[in-house]
Formats: sequence, structure tokens, C-alpha cells
Amino acid sequence: MKKAPKDIQMLGPQMTLEGTLVFEGTMIINGHVKGTVESKEGTIIIGEQAVIHADIYVHNAKVSGEVRGSVQASDRIELHPPARVYGNLTAPVVLIDAGVTFDGQCTTAPEKDADKYVGQATEKRTGEKAKARSGSEKIKDLSDAAMGTKLNAETKAS
Repeated sequence: MKKAPKDIQMLGPQMTLEGTLVFEGTMIINGHVKGTVESKEGTIIIGEQAVIHADIYVHNAKVSGEVRGSVQASDRIELHPPARVYGNLTAPVVLIDAGVTFDGQCTTAPEKDADKYVGQATEKRTGEKAKARSGSEKIKDLSDAAMGTKLNAETKAS
């Protein structure tokens, strides 16, 4: 039996997202993101037009745009021109091509340690969210989930 292909999502160049972006499969970003990006098993592809001001916790990351924040991957991080990365990189495999601007520290950690970073980000976010939610927010979340409209982040056209 064939495995179904994972979803591919895209945030276009005219889109801005602020908050926490959690996804599965592959996320292609050519727009603007501010906050946190997470996917335990997913791949993020940051296009040349993208401007990301976020910490990123994923399985794989391919960067050609601008990132200001840390990037932690449980498998690998690839930086391709004209990427501009201002922050720390942590993954078992890190590939930085010629022509990339990188200002930060690079740590290659064994896969089991890198998995821990991605897992800790999710646990931290879940714990903070639980502490910050009031009773009325919980009711709204339940209502949204029942209607199938739960959103993890607010999007707005720029």
C-alpha cells in the first residue's frame, strides 16, 4: 500500500503571518512571518522573497530568503544563495553554500539531541499556552474546534 503524499502548504509573497505557525508536511514560505514556526516531522522551504523574524523548529529546513531567529532541525538545515540568516543553527547536518550571509553560531548535534530541541519547543509552547488561557478563551477554542475553524495564527494580507 502506498503512503499518501504529505500536504504542501504555501504562504505567498503578499501574505503576513504573526503568531505561532504549526504545520505538517511541507511548508513553502515566500511571505513574512513573525513569531514561531514548528513542525516535528515537516520540512520548511523559505523562498528568496521571504522575510522571517521567528524561531524555527522543524525536521528539515531549506533557506534561500531572510531569517532572523534560531533554526533548529532534527534532520538537516540547508542554506542556499541568496539566503541571509541572522541567528543560530542547530541540526545533525548543516549545509551552507557559497554566497550565503550567515551571522550566528552553528552547532551540529546528533539526531537524538536535535529531536529533543524540536520536542522542547512544542512542549514549551503548549505549557505557555495552557498558563495564559482564560476560561472564556477555552470556551471559544472548543466552539471553534467544533465548527472546524480553529486557526493557529492570524493571517492578514499585506
